Amino acid sequence: RSEFMIGSRVKIHPLALLYPERLSEDTRRAIERLTHQFSGGREYFLTQMSQAIALIAAAFHPRPVTLRFSDFKSEEYARLLGGEVFEPKERNSMLGWRGASRYLHPDFADAFQLELEAVRRVRDDMGFQNLKVMIPFCRTPEEGEEVIGVMKKAGLEQGKNELEVWA
Repeated sequence: RSEFMIGSRVKIHPLALLYPERLSEDTRRAIERLTHQFSGGREYFLTQMSQAIALIAAAFHPRPVTLRFSDFKSEEYARLLGGEVFEPKERNSMLGWRGASRYLHPDFADAFQLELEAVRRVRDDMGFQNLKVMIPFCRTPEEGEEVIGVMKKAGLEQGKNELEVWA
């Protein structure tokens, strides 16, 4: 589950890494303390995530490993460093802005692109073709097809190089 990797390795809301100008000075300084060894927030996320994913893919290679894309509830994302700026207050986050619908929303699409890039790095650059992916909280077949289309544009094409996509 990628949210465990984000919570334990990245520790920062992905949109906070992409849009630090929206954050308070104190939050930006806290993020800088974690990311100072990297060329920027984007590279920090990609390195931390791809290494975490690759560690698991390598441990089970050549057997398949399925990574479930992030499925934090809004209040869980808000608890990440910088997250409170980017997350809505929901009455029922169990049914709210989660999974596939979150990935497709313009307010979160850039963060999902980071996740896709990390997976692409693990599969294509590191060679772990045993890594498969799962789209959580997919409400309709059309929503799943749309996410698969976004994945394809990001270089993760279902069926290519044995990529399996579960929903």
